Amino acid sequence: ENITTSLSLNYMTSGYVDYGENIEYECSRLSHGLLVFVGVCMGISLCGLVWNGIVMWFLGFHMKKSPFTIYILNLAVADFSLLLLFFLLLLAILSLTSFCSYLYHFISFYRDFVFVVEFLCHFFDLSSLGLLTAISVERSVSVL
Repeated sequence: ENITTSLSLNYMTSGYVDYGENIEYECSRLSHGLLVFVGVCMGISLCGLVWNGIVMWFLGFHMKKSPFTIYILNLAVADFSLLLLFFLLLLAILSLTSFCSYLYHFISFYRDFVFVVEFLCHFFDLSSLGLLTAISVERSVSVL
Protein backbone atom coordinates (compact mmCIF):
# COMPACT_ATOMS: atom_id res chain seq x y z
CA GLU A 1 0.00 0.00 0.00
CA ASN A 2 1.33 3.46 -0.96
CA ILE A 3 1.35 6.18 1.64
CA THR A 4 1.18 9.59 0.02
CA THR A 5 0.72 11.72 3.09
CA SER A 6 4.08 11.18 4.71
CA LEU A 7 6.74 13.66 3.80
CA SER A 8 10.31 12.63 4.20
CA LEU A 9 13.17 15.09 4.57
CA ASN A 10 14.71 13.96 1.31
CA TYR A 11 12.27 16.08 -0.65
CA MET A 12 12.51 19.22 1.44
CA THR A 13 14.50 22.33 0.66
CA SER A 14 16.00 24.82 3.04
CA GLY A 15 13.62 27.58 2.00
CA TYR A 16 16.30 29.50 0.11
CA VAL A 17 17.00 28.84 -3.52
CA ASP A 18 19.51 30.92 -5.44
CA TYR A 19 17.95 31.24 -8.85
CA GLY A 20 20.61 33.59 -10.15
CA GLU A 21 23.34 31.02 -10.54
CA ASN A 22 21.12 28.50 -12.29
CA ILE A 23 19.65 30.80 -14.92
CA GLU A 24 21.81 31.56 -17.92
CA TYR A 25 21.49 34.86 -19.67
CA GLU A 26 19.67 34.24 -22.91
CA CYS A 27 19.95 36.65 -25.80
CA SER A 28 16.94 37.86 -27.64
CA ARG A 29 17.30 36.72 -31.22
CA LEU A 30 15.73 38.40 -34.22
CA SER A 31 13.43 36.30 -36.35
CA HIS A 32 14.48 35.63 -39.92
CA GLY A 33 11.76 37.90 -41.34
CA LEU A 34 12.79 40.78 -39.09
CA LEU A 35 16.44 40.16 -39.92
CA VAL A 36 15.65 40.43 -43.65
CA PHE A 37 13.66 43.62 -42.99
CA VAL A 38 16.58 45.15 -41.07
CA GLY A 39 18.95 44.16 -43.89
CA VAL A 40 16.72 45.81 -46.50
CA CYS A 41 16.45 48.96 -44.35
CA MET A 42 20.24 49.06 -43.96
CA GLY A 43 20.68 48.68 -47.73
CA ILE A 44 18.23 51.50 -48.43
CA SER A 45 19.99 53.65 -45.82
CA LEU A 46 23.38 53.02 -47.41
CA CYS A 47 22.03 53.93 -50.87
CA GLY A 48 20.48 57.10 -49.44
CA LEU A 49 23.74 57.99 -47.70
CA VAL A 50 25.69 57.59 -50.95
CA TRP A 51 23.27 59.63 -53.06
CA ASN A 52 22.86 62.39 -50.48
CA GLY A 53 26.64 62.50 -50.16
CA ILE A 54 26.94 62.93 -53.94
CA VAL A 55 24.36 65.74 -53.86
CA MET A 56 26.18 67.47 -51.00
CA TRP A 57 29.54 67.14 -52.80
CA PHE A 58 28.15 68.42 -56.09
CA LEU A 59 26.12 71.32 -54.66
CA GLY A 60 28.73 72.23 -52.07
CA PHE A 61 31.81 72.33 -54.29
CA HIS A 62 30.88 72.34 -57.97
CA MET A 63 27.87 74.61 -58.43
CA LYS A 64 27.26 78.30 -58.17
CA LYS A 65 25.41 79.15 -54.97
CA SER A 66 21.85 80.35 -55.35
CA PRO A 67 18.99 80.38 -52.84
CA PHE A 68 17.49 77.27 -54.42
CA THR A 69 20.75 75.29 -54.34
CA ILE A 70 21.26 76.29 -50.69
CA TYR A 71 17.78 74.92 -49.88
CA ILE A 72 18.57 71.65 -51.65
CA LEU A 73 22.00 71.46 -49.99
CA ASN A 74 20.45 71.93 -46.55
CA LEU A 75 17.83 69.30 -47.38
CA ALA A 76 20.55 66.86 -48.45
CA VAL A 77 22.46 67.48 -45.20
CA ALA A 78 19.32 66.90 -43.09
CA ASP A 79 18.46 63.71 -45.00
CA PHE A 80 22.07 62.48 -44.81
CA SER A 81 22.10 63.04 -41.04
CA LEU A 82 18.76 61.28 -40.62
CA LEU A 83 19.86 58.27 -42.67
CA LEU A 84 23.19 58.08 -40.84
CA LEU A 85 21.48 58.05 -37.45
CA PHE A 86 18.94 55.47 -38.65
CA PHE A 87 21.78 53.29 -39.97
CA LEU A 88 23.66 53.59 -36.66
CA LEU A 89 20.51 52.68 -34.74
CA LEU A 90 19.97 49.57 -36.87
CA LEU A 91 23.63 48.65 -36.47
CA ALA A 92 23.37 49.03 -32.69
CA ILE A 93 20.27 46.82 -32.58
CA LEU A 94 21.96 44.14 -34.68
CA SER A 95 25.13 44.23 -32.61
CA LEU A 96 23.20 44.04 -29.36
CA THR A 97 21.17 41.04 -30.48
CA SER A 98 24.15 39.28 -32.07
CA PHE A 99 26.73 39.77 -29.34
CA CYS A 100 24.50 40.35 -26.34
CA SER A 101 26.44 38.10 -23.98
CA TYR A 102 29.50 40.30 -24.49
CA LEU A 103 27.58 43.59 -24.45
CA TYR A 104 25.50 42.83 -21.35
CA HIS A 105 27.30 45.51 -19.34
CA PHE A 106 26.58 48.23 -21.91
CA ILE A 107 22.76 47.98 -21.78
CA SER A 108 22.37 51.24 -19.82
CA PHE A 109 24.65 53.01 -22.32
CA TYR A 110 22.58 51.48 -25.13
CA ARG A 111 19.34 52.87 -23.67
CA ASP A 112 20.82 56.37 -23.48
CA PHE A 113 22.17 56.00 -27.02
CA VAL A 114 18.73 54.99 -28.34
CA PHE A 115 17.10 57.93 -26.56
CA VAL A 116 19.53 60.46 -28.05
CA VAL A 117 19.36 58.91 -31.53
CA GLU A 118 15.55 58.91 -31.49
CA PHE A 119 15.52 62.58 -30.47
CA LEU A 120 18.00 63.51 -33.21
CA CYS A 121 16.08 61.46 -35.79
CA HIS A 122 12.92 63.40 -34.97
CA PHE A 123 14.85 66.67 -35.14
CA PHE A 124 16.37 65.93 -38.57
CA ASP A 125 13.08 64.56 -39.87
CA LEU A 126 11.21 67.71 -38.87
CA SER A 127 13.94 69.95 -40.26
CA SER A 128 13.79 68.04 -43.55
CA LEU A 129 10.03 68.48 -43.73
CA GLY A 130 10.39 72.16 -42.89
CA LEU A 131 12.90 72.62 -45.69
CA LEU A 132 10.57 70.86 -48.13
CA THR A 133 7.79 73.21 -47.05
CA ALA A 134 10.02 76.25 -47.52
CA ILE A 135 11.04 75.07 -51.00
CA SER A 136 7.40 74.49 -51.97
CA VAL A 137 6.29 77.89 -50.66
CA GLU A 138 9.13 79.68 -52.44
CA ARG A 139 8.34 77.93 -55.74
CA SER A 140 4.63 78.67 -55.37
CA VAL A 141 5.27 82.34 -54.64
CA SER A 142 7.62 82.57 -57.63
CA VAL A 143 4.87 81.20 -59.89
CA LEU A 144 2.42 83.80 -58.60
